[in-house]
Amino acid sequence: MLQRGIFWLGCCLGLTVLVSGQACEDVPVHDVTKSFAIEVSQITEKQGKIELDFLWVIDNSASMSGEQYALSKSFGEFVEKLEKYLANIDIRLAVTTTDAITNAGKFMNTPAKDYPPAAFETMKYACLGNEDCVKKYGKGWECKAYPASQMYNLNRSINSFCIFRCASDADCCGEFCFEDECGSDQSCLKDQCSDAPNAGCTFDCKQPGGGMSNSGCLRPPDTKDCPSSLPKFLTMNTLDRFKCNALLEPQQSYQANIEQGLKAAWLALDPVGPNPEQVKSFLRKDAYLVVVFVTDEDDCSIDSRFASPNFTCSEDKDCPGYQGGQAVCKTDMHYSQMSGKQIKLCHGIVKKDYYNSCSLLGDYLGEAHHNCAYDMGCKDCASDDDCGYGWYCKSGKCRPYIYGLPNIATFQNPPGTPIYALTPVAEFYSRLRSLKSDPAKVLVAAIIGDGMPVGEGTKTNKEEPSLISNACMEDAKLKKCQAFKGIKEKAAADCIKDPDTEGCEDYRQAKLECVRECYIASKGDPQSPTMAKNSYICLSPYGQADFGSRYVQIAEMFGPNGRVANLCGEAGIVPALETIAELIIRRVTKICLPMELKEGETLVVTMTKVNKDGSIETIPLVQGDAEEGGDYKIESPTQSCCFPDDKGNCTGTLKAITFNNVLDPEASIEVRYEAQVGGAAE
Repeated sequence: MLQRGIFWLGCCLGLTVLVSGQACEDVPVHDVTKSFAIEVSQITEKQGKIELDFLWVIDNSASMSGEQYALSKSFGEFVEKLEKYLANIDIRLAVTTTDAITNAGKFMNTPAKDYPPAAFETMKYACLGNEDCVKKYGKGWECKAYPASQMYNLNRSINSFCIFRCASDADCCGEFCFEDECGSDQSCLKDQCSDAPNAGCTFDCKQPGGGMSNSGCLRPPDTKDCPSSLPKFLTMNTLDRFKCNALLEPQQSYQANIEQGLKAAWLALDPVGPNPEQVKSFLRKDAYLVVVFVTDEDDCSIDSRFASPNFTCSEDKDCPGYQGGQAVCKTDMHYSQMSGKQIKLCHGIVKKDYYNSCSLLGDYLGEAHHNCAYDMGCKDCASDDDCGYGWYCKSGKCRPYIYGLPNIATFQNPPGTPIYALTPVAEFYSRLRSLKSDPAKVLVAAIIGDGMPVGEGTKTNKEEPSLISNACMEDAKLKKCQAFKGIKEKAAADCIKDPDTEGCEDYRQAKLECVRECYIASKGDPQSPTMAKNSYICLSPYGQADFGSRYVQIAEMFGPNGRVANLCGEAGIVPALETIAELIIRRVTKICLPMELKEGETLVVTMTKVNKDGSIETIPLVQGDAEEGGDYKIESPTQSCCFPDDKGNCTGTLKAITFNNVLDPEASIEVRYEAQVGGAAE
């Protein structure tokens, strides 16, 4: 039978115990039930002040002006949610850009003053002439057309777009004044704007060069009330200034176009890197570190050991990025041997043409591989089976397929340029974790472009936005699309109509992998290489983006401490921020177990809450992963769960209960250790 009793744990741990009467120094009674309960609102209170150090790595390209605006508008709700569920939080927040060459991880504290014409409001649309745009959007709209043969990329993304030409700010107000409220509902936009007062218009009409021929509407950065002098990072008293740090002046230079978000994050936080004083003043020893990436392109963090023949040099100053320590000029032995004379190359840099093709660049694999990559053959082979995914065997050497994930052969100039240029994501994962003695206190989130909305409650409802072409579905080299093709042939009609339907998880994941692979193939399409830079993986009224594959990788490496949100999701940036807030709340909300489970013991966890009608409900919680229907997990010993000695010093670490969902702050959690004694239970 199960013999039940009480073991006094609570007062030593600051918990509320179900049955009282003993003292902390009482000796445990062996092989009986030990239990305690704690209010959810007290779980974080008992930890004292919860310190959160945020680093936001925000893309500062002109295409991000809309996303930056939405981010600044929604940030207050993000903080409110954290404060609602986490007692006594203390936030520090810094912003850096994805430009690791010029900015090199420095914290940003200069608000944007204006946006360039590249930020004009446009609509992606398959138009061949102005009449197509007028018919779709109304008078004043023009078509930036491509020939019909170049209208679509391999993954069916569209190259042409419509742009509105304006004569005054009032014209822009008439087209875009209620954009936030209407979203994708164009009829709502036109109806509400027909009688809109010009005084409330948040858009300007810009006419670079004068006249309407090149005019356009843009929303200027909302920074008029920002002070001229801002702190390098924000605190609880200055979080309302987030927009002043996060609305960044767009940069379109070579340095900014090579977007290196992962490298920039490390440069901003590396204690012995280029910004040591910044790191010393920002990072707190006991704080959680939360790194958030916000970008519509992939990471292109060039490895410092990589050298491209496109950049010959005589000294360091010949190399873009040398001033920030991101590039150096040195002799390349292999290329010198091939040329028959000494050749110096810039290491740590790639040519500008690659910045739109970062999803095709591979990881730097060491000097030997780097040298053999010049002639595009790195591994001996007898057949294709001897080569990895995306490679085939030719003339005894493994060579990349044009659609292989690591290959950018269509952009190689001169032919043979090494294509394995990026620092492996795993290195950045290890570096970020090294910043904390307890790696469990490092969290990573990414708001990036992806093929389908990511996250519960976001519905696709249509096949059309998936951006999968018939060419991708029929190409034998695209293994993931071939796998999806097989699954689709057997899939239920409900799954094909709406991949988010319950029970369609395998179908949805297979489709998503094909969307991603088709996008990457489109970037390297040999039939239209000049169009590849315009390919995108998602398009919605809330954003257009490339696939942030490397940001997905690092978030997944962090497991339960990582999260990915799609900026092209159904409701834009708002649910993305909510997803990140929930990640933080779940990871901070943990119950330290007072002792290890002994052999023969089981843990029973229940939640009690008061419903709106006043009734009390007790719910048994299930151990396991969320994907398997679990409510909580028991994680390995963490330093935040310290076992103190008589003097309060940590003598060891204990396991903790963490929850897969955000808990109701009004609920309470009961934990019971149940031991089986006297033989089998009766």
